[in-house]
Amino acid sequence: MGRKKKKYADDDGRTIADMNVDGLPWYNPSASDKKVAKEDKPTRKERHAMMRAWFSVYFPRIFAIVVGFGLAAALVMCWLNGWFIK
Repeated sequence: MGRKKKKYADDDGRTIADMNVDGLPWYNPSASDKKVAKEDKPTRKERHAMMRAWFSVYFPRIFAIVVGFGLAAALVMCWLNGWFIK
């Protein structure tokens, strides 16, 4: 008797990560010609939402780094010009 395949309620059959990679024993060059389904492509509204989310997460970090480098450069400039020495 063979084993029964498990069925999961949340499995819709889509592939999350394509494991057809050159160099692996199961590599099939003709299988990589698949086209992305239109339903899997993000819409314009979804792309804008993704970009807005990216900026809302990374902008404060990038801003803090730029401000930190600016303050460090200003302190080095003041130190090298002798403005802190009396």
